[in-house]
Amino acid sequence: MQSKTSFFNMALFKKNISRTWIAGLLYFVLLLLMLPVYFVISTANINGDDWYSRLGYTMEMRLFEHMSTMPTTFITIIISIIVTGITFWYLFNRRDSYMMHSFPVTRRSLFFTGILSSLTVSLVPVILASVIMTIAAAARGCDGLSCIWYWALVVAVSTLLFTAVAIFSLMISGQIVTGIIFYFIFNFLYLMMDIAFRLTASILMWGLSEAMNGIQYRIWTPVLYIPNNAKVFSDVVMDDNYERVIEFKHSFTGGHVLAIYAAAALVIIIVSYQLYRFKKLETVLDFIAVPFMKPVFSVGMSFFISMVAGAFISGMVEALTSLTYDMKYGIAIVSALILGAIIYFATQMLIEKTLRVFCAKKAFACAVYSLAALGVLLCMRLDVLGIENRVPALKDIQWAGIDNNYTMVFTDEMDIEAFRQIHQNFLTDKKELRNINYNYPDVDGKTFSIRYKLKNGKIVIRSYPVINTEASVVTPEYLAATQPILDFVNNPGRIKEHIIGNIWNDCEIKTMDFATLVDVPENNDYYFEYNEFDELSTKEKKAKYKRVYEAFLKDIEAGKVFQQDFAGYDYKYDENNKVRLYNSFDFIVRNPDVVYFSDSETFYDNAYSGQTIMHEQSIYAELTVDCTNTLKALKDEGFYTDEDDIITYDEFSKKYENYGYDSEAIDPEAIDAERAEYIFEDPDGDLDPLEAIMN
Repeated sequence: MQSKTSFFNMALFKKNISRTWIAGLLYFVLLLLMLPVYFVISTANINGDDWYSRLGYTMEMRLFEHMSTMPTTFITIIISIIVTGITFWYLFNRRDSYMMHSFPVTRRSLFFTGILSSLTVSLVPVILASVIMTIAAAARGCDGLSCIWYWALVVAVSTLLFTAVAIFSLMISGQIVTGIIFYFIFNFLYLMMDIAFRLTASILMWGLSEAMNGIQYRIWTPVLYIPNNAKVFSDVVMDDNYERVIEFKHSFTGGHVLAIYAAAALVIIIVSYQLYRFKKLETVLDFIAVPFMKPVFSVGMSFFISMVAGAFISGMVEALTSLTYDMKYGIAIVSALILGAIIYFATQMLIEKTLRVFCAKKAFACAVYSLAALGVLLCMRLDVLGIENRVPALKDIQWAGIDNNYTMVFTDEMDIEAFRQIHQNFLTDKKELRNINYNYPDVDGKTFSIRYKLKNGKIVIRSYPVINTEASVVTPEYLAATQPILDFVNNPGRIKEHIIGNIWNDCEIKTMDFATLVDVPENNDYYFEYNEFDELSTKEKKAKYKRVYEAFLKDIEAGKVFQQDFAGYDYKYDENNKVRLYNSFDFIVRNPDVVYFSDSETFYDNAYSGQTIMHEQSIYAELTVDCTNTLKALKDEGFYTDEDDIITYDEFSKKYENYGYDSEAIDPEAIDAERAEYIFEDPDGDLDPLEAIMN
């Protein structure tokens, strides 16, 4: 006799609640501590004269900041599998499974009552905590209480989605532990596949060694996508000196994302129900209870694990000996095919629960899989998808950038197009370039990076090994591919625009420092000295700094500073040290009316760079003896007075050695004696004893 209620059974609902309420209670306590309790404690000392109030923070800002930092998916992904796993525990015990399905209750009622009870235990704590949080915030005089309920909405949709995924995972397995493992695999499946391909590409494909840096969370990984795209957004913008709030931006983002996930959850629930309808009771304790998932599991595990492992084996061999591009791929493909076959039969043993899996049928299936895997790996080698040769279209690019000795980001359309053309020219000679380190093992070089930020938010990253263009052995083809890049970035106008910054020709020089080394021969010591010009007014100082700055710009025009190359650090090391100055030189450019555009923060897509408005930037420049305009101006303006104040790295190194600062020559007994004396004189121990000795 079946229950009169097809979709719901009250007795079963109460039974499920009785087994899961403790999880809901603990969840409620956790939410209570995170939301109202923490908020009340953090705002308890606000009296109108506290630090936040003096900055201009309002209670609404405090509330929005609090709710924007509250976790969503990271707690729901855990509570969903706990509650759902307990609710459907009977599916993984043979005795309980037969008993439950012998009751006069349809599978439809068992399934949907289980879902409803799971969601009840997972969502009621969220609602209660949100109600209490609303009361607490209202009592503190907060506006914008809707942010509490938008957070609750995000959590509710996340709970619905993860509960659906949890049920699907439990339906395809006959073991609770395996079901939980599948649950986390499904939630991170797209990300794991992305990482597998990126790891392989970073080792094998030319130009993609930084592929792992381009990972972006997609909609297929909701546990990571929702926190970034469906949230309570709060941004408190401070002034340059972090002394007051100048703007407060807040919003509720990702409503359409939540709608998509809610619809996806309903689809997954329907699919899960169909799996449950036809699930055989004898599949209890089976590794995989659904037939169509068995080949999917075997092939997926075999392919991705063997592909990554094969790439790593190739990478390890390359670390031991130099390999050509083709040799590296050959090792990876052979390794992947062998490992793939081994893993395929291992997964078959796991599924069938027997070692007797070696038969003609499975051997044929393994051969088909191996051919498919070979085809995918050959497609990567032949770059069928054009990944290695990809240069985004101009209309799709928001900015283009390069990182070598210095970082430059181009936002002007003409500069972007010129940069694209140079990149495409570089790629035309990739057959030689991808074997550059193998063909010229004795020539020093480096790696430079190119990035494109696309208008759709994606980032294209490429990284290329190059060698010194001044080496006598390089071919004309290599120079034709690489020299245009150096000519482009060494253009004086681009140096000023992108290394000094967009305010280079409309700025004041806020501060400027030039270090001179003062020798103390009687103590075998030295120290650095800076002329602060304390006798001058601020206006006079800035005028002095400006004159030096204008001379510095002349040295940039002459190609004496901020020049980039593809030579390694050791290239002409001794020769370069004879002209590189040990004297440090830095200054701050500032324009209070123009926002400073940071090339480096933009290039690395710093998420925090846009939250603070910058009007100034510190510039550090390594001068050489050839920077005659700058050195003359520094001397004329009184930053140094004698030519002996100028010291190169080579001269400093010789003097440093003569002073005997050799860490290996320090007597350990002397250190112990000084340590004991130091501890006696300074019981607080603020300085390191070795530092005390060296000073």
